[in-house]
Order: sequence, then structure tokens, then C-alpha cells
Amino acid sequence: MLEIAEALIETKLSAVRSWYQAVRDRYPSALVPDWRVGTAEDGAPRLTVQVIGEHAQEALHHFASGYPLALGSAGDLRPVCEFRPGRVVCVWRSNGVWVEMWHHDLPPVTAPSPAVMPKRRFISPSARLPFPRRPRPTALTTKEN
Repeated sequence: MLEIAEALIETKLSAVRSWYQAVRDRYPSALVPDWRVGTAEDGAPRLTVQVIGEHAQEALHHFASGYPLALGSAGDLRPVCEFRPGRVVCVWRSNGVWVEMWHHDLPPVTAPSPAVMPKRRFISPSARLPFPRRPRPTALTTKEN
């Protein structure tokens, strides 16, 4: 158990260090903040993190193409990008630990056009009153004494 925990810590530190060295100058807003530990399909430990921020897709591809991984253990694999439904995942194996960095693969959203409001005629406040207006006198009437 202690060996697995050490492998997880070492692999995570190596991945985080390599990530920020690879992308800090070109994609400084692409971050990997929330790491999760799980178990892969083959029973090996797995670290998963979502790449967030501006240019996450470009940063992930840049990282996968130039990740400096030393294949030191049997079964270590270089990073490979996989396309899964709704996600792009960069997967590799280091020190017996599977590492998955991913981001959502969503189509770009276009800005909605402003709705066209129909023109309304101006209604004076007195026209909305529930009782009719008194007719205005047309001529001035004077009182005679």
C-alpha cells in the first residue's frame, strides 16, 4: 500500500512539474488544479485531472507531443491522445500509475444575435386609465355678469 501511495505522489509531482514547464510560457491560463485518484480497468492506480482555462485543448496537445517522460519501469507508456464522447484525453502510464489529463471537446459556441423587438407605439399614461378623458373645450367660454 505504501508503494502505491509513493508511486501516486511521485507520478503526480512529475506530471504537474512537466505540465507547467511545457505550457507556462505558451498557455499560462491552462491549469490542472483538481487531481482525483481512482482505479483503472486493469486494477492499477489512476490519476485523473481536467485541464481548465483558456486554450485548454491546444495546451493539452502541445503537452502530449512534447512530454519528457523517461520510460523507467516495465509497462510505462508515452502519452497518447484519445477521443472519447465529449472529451479529449491524454493518457500515459508512469511508475505503474495511469495518468489521464482531459478537457471537454465541445463545439465552439456562437454568440446569439440580439432579438429584434417589435416597434411599439407610444401610449401616454392617461390613455391607460380605466375612465375616459373629459373632452376639452374648443372655445374659451366666459361668464357674463
